[in-house]
Amino acid sequence: MGTTLTPDPAVRRRRLLRWGVAGVGVALVGQAVVLALWPAAHLLMIDLQVYRAGGEHVLHGEPLYAGGVLLDLPFVYPPFAAVVFAPLALLPLGVLKVVWTGAGLGLLGFVVHRCARSVGVPAGSALRATLLLTALATCLDPVRTTLYLGQINIVLLAVVVADLLGRRDSRWRGVGVGVAAAVKLTPLVFVAYLLFTGRRRAAANAAGAFAAAAGIGFLVAPANSATYWFDGTFADADRISGVASAANHSLNGLLARLGSHSMLPWLVGALVLGALTVWVAVRAHRAGEEVLALTLCGLASAALAPFAWSHHWVWVVPLVVLLAHRAMGGPRAAVALLLGVLACTFAVVTALPGPGVGPIPSTGLISLQPDSYLLLFLVVLAGSGTWLDMTPRFRNRTGSRAAAR
Repeated sequence: MGTTLTPDPAVRRRRLLRWGVAGVGVALVGQAVVLALWPAAHLLMIDLQVYRAGGEHVLHGEPLYAGGVLLDLPFVYPPFAAVVFAPLALLPLGVLKVVWTGAGLGLLGFVVHRCARSVGVPAGSALRATLLLTALATCLDPVRTTLYLGQINIVLLAVVVADLLGRRDSRWRGVGVGVAAAVKLTPLVFVAYLLFTGRRRAAANAAGAFAAAAGIGFLVAPANSATYWFDGTFADADRISGVASAANHSLNGLLARLGSHSMLPWLVGALVLGALTVWVAVRAHRAGEEVLALTLCGLASAALAPFAWSHHWVWVVPLVVLLAHRAMGGPRAAVALLLGVLACTFAVVTALPGPGVGPIPSTGLISLQPDSYLLLFLVVLAGSGTWLDMTPRFRNRTGSRAAAR
């Protein structure tokens, strides 16, 4: 009778690490080549310029929503966001681009480190894991696009992660979520998550911070605030781009492309999908899987939005950290899952710049199939629920641990 040799876990980890380092090195070289070929397009950071223009409009008392704030480009965030962006107008644009990019990379590293420590990466290995996974994250389409557009997604991701993966006994928990939602409405899904995990004080903090920030918007820009909140501007997704366009990677975009011309199917679908997401996230939280819970809610914040660009899906970063940790010490299925997520989100160039493509090359599976991130989220959500059901130590665990969070 033959004997099956099981590879030493330490040997397997070293092997995976070597392959990981080699793969990330190749990916970084590829991204450097793309940047070298089209430097002007990648360094334009047009969305950062729109933020800066929005801040200038607030400083000068000009209307935010009457038309474009920079050429024909509209300002789509709440007035409070323009207040936050006002200091950007004080820096020369070239300096601002450098500072913003550096801050984005630093915050990306913070997110990776905080998530790595939360999933159980030892302190001695956390720095190495952070450097490797941060470099890998810059090669994912949502992160790459965020950096090249000068978008705010990484900042909001870091604020939520710092808030909800911070000290368990913090009396300020939830404030970061509220402020992030006041800048961009999508993080509001975390308020429901906090409420249904029994953290009522944190949920109240989030709601209070959101209301206070909106109040600051009214104080500084009352006319703009009235337009945004009372004239329906906040719900007008078409002012961003056509809802049915291939650029909308949310549930609403999918339904519109399938022929839905009413908001009702999207509202019903978003309610059902949101409730299901929060239910699975609550179960993950009670099982001690906080990074998984936050990842599900973060991905849902893009899936449920009226309009979601590809760069809104930066919540794949905590997912990659979680799966990478599982792959290093868990079943081989975790390696396959990690490779699947990377295959779906990796920023491989799929079309060269041109009139029908945009200022930078199209990258990633999302540029070929506009619903790929939404489908990825649905697979992750279903897989997470099934995994929690099939794992006895999670199924039998009480919620007492969660109550102390």
